[in-house]
Amino acid sequence: MKRSGFAATLIVAILFTSQAKAACWTEGQVSAARVRDMETMLMVSSLRCRLAGVDFLAAYNQFVRNARPALTEVNEVLRGHFVEGVGAVRALDAYDRYVTGIANRYGGGAAGMDCQDLSNLLSDAKEEGNHLARLDRLAIKAGVQPDLPGGRCPRNMASR
Repeated sequence: MKRSGFAATLIVAILFTSQAKAACWTEGQVSAARVRDMETMLMVSSLRCRLAGVDFLAAYNQFVRNARPALTEVNEVLRGHFVEGVGAVRALDAYDRYVTGIANRYGGGAAGMDCQDLSNLLSDAKEEGNHLARLDRLAIKAGVQPDLPGGRCPRNMASR
């Protein structure tokens, strides 16, 4: 019994170590995470703010339609990150948990921003349209700080 327990512990440790190394975030993945975070913040806020009398849900939906190619690219980059981190079989669940966590974080609002601020941010995002780099710069300007489980990759690994 001790032997199998030790083997199981060793296997878990090896898997955890290899996943932790693969789960760091490259600069491109961080950029995608920021844009996804901002888009989710705007989605949740459009629903929450509508109840508070500031309705920008139609503008949010238009933004999503116009920016679909950039937002699709963001999601592909993020899914790829989770494939690297937990493998293809578990990647979709990990991605879903990640995105749900973002939405939950903004359920009570966005720190330091009221509904009018968020509506203005959405207007700016609509102007940036389908340009991923511009959307990322806007997310940085808005102070979006995505959760990055595993942290950023060291600079020498960032180009992988």
